[in-house]
Amino acid sequence: MMRTLIRAPAAARQKGPPMVPALRRAALFAACAVLALLQGCVSLVEREKTPSIALYAFPDAELAQLVPADLAQDRTSAFRPLPYSAWSMDARLTLAQHAQKSLDIQYYLLQNDETGRALLRAVRDAALRGVRVRLLVDDLYTASSDHLLRGLAAYPNVEVRLFNPFPAGRAWNLTRWGLSLADLARLNHRMHNKLFLADGMFAVIGGRNIADEYFFRSMRGNFIDFDLLVAGEAVPELANTFDRYWNSRRVFTLDALESDDRGSQKWRDEFEELTASTRFPQLKPGERDLLNYGPLSSDIHRPPLKMLRGRVTVLADDPEKVSGRSEHGDDPTTVTNRVVAAIDAAKEDVLVASPYFVPGKPALAKIEQVRQKGVAFTIVTNTMAANDEPFVSAAYARYRKRMLKAGVQIYEVSPRILRTDDDYVEPVGTSTGRLHAKVLVIDHQTTFVGSMNMDFRSSRENTEIGVLVDSPELAADVIGLVDDLRASGTYRMRLSPEGGVQWVDSGPKGDQVFDSEPEVGALTWIEVLLFSPFIDEGLL
Repeated sequence: MMRTLIRAPAAARQKGPPMVPALRRAALFAACAVLALLQGCVSLVEREKTPSIALYAFPDAELAQLVPADLAQDRTSAFRPLPYSAWSMDARLTLAQHAQKSLDIQYYLLQNDETGRALLRAVRDAALRGVRVRLLVDDLYTASSDHLLRGLAAYPNVEVRLFNPFPAGRAWNLTRWGLSLADLARLNHRMHNKLFLADGMFAVIGGRNIADEYFFRSMRGNFIDFDLLVAGEAVPELANTFDRYWNSRRVFTLDALESDDRGSQKWRDEFEELTASTRFPQLKPGERDLLNYGPLSSDIHRPPLKMLRGRVTVLADDPEKVSGRSEHGDDPTTVTNRVVAAIDAAKEDVLVASPYFVPGKPALAKIEQVRQKGVAFTIVTNTMAANDEPFVSAAYARYRKRMLKAGVQIYEVSPRILRTDDDYVEPVGTSTGRLHAKVLVIDHQTTFVGSMNMDFRSSRENTEIGVLVDSPELAADVIGLVDDLRASGTYRMRLSPEGGVQWVDSGPKGDQVFDSEPEVGALTWIEVLLFSPFIDEGLL
């Protein structure tokens, strides 16, 4: 088994297809099994698709006026942190609304919910203005969003492609898997990238997928995350990575996977019905985020944008990583190994925030070597109670004591973080809070922002993307954000006098100490105890 097959993201679990009665479900599974036995694996048949490359807006385009003028002279990049979900969504919507030439959009998950429909509605509006739209989505969770994607693709100037898709039975997850039983090795590899490009001038890169819980719109659980708005030299490089994926043999057009038996107008009519009433809450012009930035929708009227400056190195896995070439962990070209090399060169301190942290023995040895050089090492990750993937927490727990013995400082995020930290509270009721940001800071100088988790799936199975930013100002901002998170809703880990592991909750009434995983429900414990011994951590 693998993590992405065991549990869907919260959006997919909450907003999936309607539940099928037990007898119908059993009959459907039996039919899939019979089909699989009779047909074997339904294979993908590669078809020719029209290659294309990034388009760049003309120098006097509206978005071009926002780029600081001196970037062209010193060949650097500019960037603005997007720690707040509302600001991050506002940036995407504003870029879509003001693009004049092109939108290139690449995501692991694009859900058919309020957030997904609001973004695609803005993208449709851009296409109707003549903007060329290329949308690339990983196919793992598209069963519930298939009609939304096909509706968008029915408009002029829009093309939608899917990465590493299921070849048949696409309307239901059960039939998708039932008809692909002999092809699980291929389907185990996914495109985890998250990238939004507008007019070849701006990019949004980071950890957020396009679904309600990544933008604080879910009443059940929401992710604290981090994105970066980028301009300058890094943007053409990011556009080149998009082109590599878009034209890859691992990518298929919708028409190559499903015949169109409805016609473009019917798909457009359905898209209109799905998205017409969707409106994402707008930010007020005077609002400021934690770092004192206004929303892009307001700042776009006062060019150029206020942005930080520095050198940006783009890191992106080759789409052919899904061939399995990186499965032994020794591929030096992967995003993970290039980030690990940067960590290995640290001289003073390393700060890692990762929702899913499974170092494995090689990475654990690397952490110990870094500590032996006197480099401080801090990790912020989720508690088992906050983790939407508790099997990952169970695997990570095997390494926790050894890291503490090496002097690593570990903080685990509580699921009540959104109820205790005013800086992160948005209108989400009593929802569970979870860390989803993937950031690292090295020596108060270099910051990694991207899609990569510190686990085996990111390093060996999935494709990832990110940037290494050389900027003490950005590093200070990220450290400040993580410090605020640590102070507001985390447990500090320590070794007990008996050599066990303890969770320390520091509150106004003093420290409260726990000797076992705090806040974990009985059902989660039962699930972890029954199944985690049988799950290979290499698949997590």
